[in-house]
Parts: sequence; structure tokens; C-alpha cells
Amino acid sequence: MFETKKSTNYQLQFTNEIGAGSKVLGNLEGNGNMRVAGHFVGNIHEAQDSNSTLVIDKDGVLTGDLHYSNLIVAGTIEGSITVDEKMVVYPSAMIQGNIRYKSIDIHPDARVNGVLSCEALDAINLNKSEVIAFENIKKIAS
Repeated sequence: MFETKKSTNYQLQFTNEIGAGSKVLGNLEGNGNMRVAGHFVGNIHEAQDSNSTLVIDKDGVLTGDLHYSNLIVAGTIEGSITVDEKMVVYPSAMIQGNIRYKSIDIHPDARVNGVLSCEALDAINLNKSEVIAFENIKKIAS
């Protein structure tokens, strides 16, 4: 379970995997690329000073909150998501929860229900546009 394996689907080496048919309860702090192909109930957070990718496979289910540098979703997530770098959501994905991201790519047919919040926009001081009042003026024909 904790061996390094090569995935043919995502071209990543995984240091941790939750295999198909497994159900894990609890919280996890991941260090390195991780793949969830089974059902994980709990929160997943990336270890400090790690810059890794979490993959939720097509049959994978995460019920809980997650915070990772990069995220690839092809399965189901029910919970809040925070992604520090890039998030990719495949057509088979189903997400129920708020998403905070830096960069996101949502493929057609993916089902996402929640509030999307771009971290990059939060850092910019946006100026509100001025309101321009228009008056109705009757034009008199001469």
C-alpha cells in the first residue's frame, strides 16, 4: 500500500495509494503524490514544504476536506477543496463543495456544485467601477 507505484493513467509516481475496494476512515497528512481509488472518509492535507499532486480516480470517493498543491479529480469529492497551484476536473468528476484555487481547468460534462474562489484575485486590489447616471432627455424636433 505504501510502495512507490507508476500509474499509467496520470504519468505520476505515487508514494501513497488507497486502492479500489478499500474504505479508510480518519485524517491523512500526505507527503508526495497520492492516489485515491477507494473511499476515503476524513480530511486530507499535504505536508509542509511538499509540492505534490493528489489524484481522485474515476471510482475514488473523498468525503471530507482537502488541501493540496495540485489536484486531479476524475471521481467524487464531497467537501471543501483548497488547491495552492493547479486543479484539473475531468468529465467523470462530481464535486459537491466550495473550491479555492489558483488555476483550474474544468472539462465539459464535469459536475461541480459549490462556490469557486480564485486565490489570485483575492491578492489583487480590485477597484470598483464608478456608477454613471444617465438622464432621459427629450429631443425636440425642429
